[in-house]
This record gives sequence, structure tokens and C-alpha cells, in this order.
Amino acid sequence: MARYVPVPEPEPVPAAEEAALRRGRARPWWPYLLTAAVSVALLVWTVVAYPGLPEQVPVHWGIDGRPDRWEDTTFGTVAFAPIFGLGMTAFLALIAAMIPAMTGVHGATSAWRRVRQEGVNRGVREGLGWIALLSLLMTAPTTAEVLSAGAWRMPWWLMPLLLTALMVGVFGALRATLGRWTRWADGVAADLGHRPTPEELAEDETWTPLGMKDDPEDPTVFPAKRPGYGVGTTINIGTRAGRLLVYGFVAVFMVALPVATWIGAYLAR
Repeated sequence: MARYVPVPEPEPVPAAEEAALRRGRARPWWPYLLTAAVSVALLVWTVVAYPGLPEQVPVHWGIDGRPDRWEDTTFGTVAFAPIFGLGMTAFLALIAAMIPAMTGVHGATSAWRRVRQEGVNRGVREGLGWIALLSLLMTAPTTAEVLSAGAWRMPWWLMPLLLTALMVGVFGALRATLGRWTRWADGVAADLGHRPTPEELAEDETWTPLGMKDDPEDPTVFPAKRPGYGVGTTINIGTRAGRLLVYGFVAVFMVALPVATWIGAYLAR
């Protein structure tokens, strides 16, 4: 019979560290509040403008910003963008609230790693909030056009601009927020006197801010994710195949598709 080995309890977090990590915890939630505020503003505008709308309203727009399909006017059709914005905000906020449970590091981790993980959690949380706002902005102009009853028309360049912002902004937002909150965590750790070990520094050098591995000595193209970044696998850009996969993704989704969108909108204007 296997002998039971109790799991050691994690050491209590020092009071000074708890106080330092409490500061600024609300800041990653600001993008969610902004997205919810824009959604509510659009919803209020919908309620006010709805009685004066025509019997049919556009429900689909081409890449050049021109409506190409109409349906009978209903409140659900007109209010789609603000309802979508509120739903997306609530969904991503729920995921953001679960991040510590999904990405938490082992209780026996070092004090430096514990503080760094708080920075990672905040970075992902804030990044998801900005993604919610970008998603709302994709539908807000069409709602404004409907609610203005044709008094305002989208220019041909607005739709490709928003699509480009969404394609590029998803990864840009995560990279920016993760980088900023990681620097914040390193500053907090230094103020508390938490120093990484040489092994932790060496391990830190093999990962990018987005959690992709960058280790030429590891031949694995799809290694396990870094501890604290969730479960599953990521890409090792230290390998040739990994770099080709990332370069191909960037070339298609962040360069070719935006360029094709701009060309298509310009020709159709």
C-alpha cells in the first residue's frame, strides 16, 4: 500500500507583500467599465430613437460601409450592438475573474515568482478588457448609422480601419498590458526585497511576454505552456518551425487580411 505523503502547506504571504499587491487591483477592470459605459450609452440612445425609426433598417453592411440588407425594425435588431457589448463584457469579465484559478502557480513557489504571477494575471485581465472594447467598436458605427435614421453614413475607410484595429489590436493589447504589468510586478518585487534566483532568471529568458517559448536548445515545436500561463501547449519560436508558424500567422492575419480589406473597400467605394 502506498504511504500517504502530506502536501506541505504554502508559507503565509508577508503582510507587506499583501498590502503591496492590493494596490492597483481595480485598474485592470477599467476597460470593462469603459466598454459597459459605451454599451449603456448606445442602449439609452436606442430607447430614445427607436420610436422614430423607419419600418425597415439596415442589418448588414459591405466592406465599404454601405448597407446591403434590410429587415423590419425591431428593438432587438436595433439594439444588437449594445446588447452584444454588455454580453461580451460580462463574459470576458467572468473569464478575467477566473484567471487566478486557471493560471495560479504552485503554493511552494518563490516570493519573486508569486509577485510576478500577480502581474501576469493583471496583464491578461486588462488585455481581455481592451479586447471587449475593440469588439464593441466593430458594431458601434453601424448602430449609430441606424439610430441616426440615415443622417450619418459611414465613410468607406471606417470599416477596414476597425477590422485592422481588431486584427492587430487583440495581440497588441495583450502584449502591451502583459509587458506593463510584468514591469510593475518586477518593481514591486524589488521594493519588497524579493530577488529571483539565477535559475529563475535563466528560465525567464526563454519566454516571451505573450507566453511563447524562445529556447533554441529545446527542439519541441509545441512545448507545454509556462507555469502560470494556463494549461495546454504554446509555440517555441526558438525553433525554425515555430518561427515559421508565427511569421505565417502574422503575414496572413495581421498583414494580408487588413491589406485585402483596405483594397476591397477602396475599390467598392
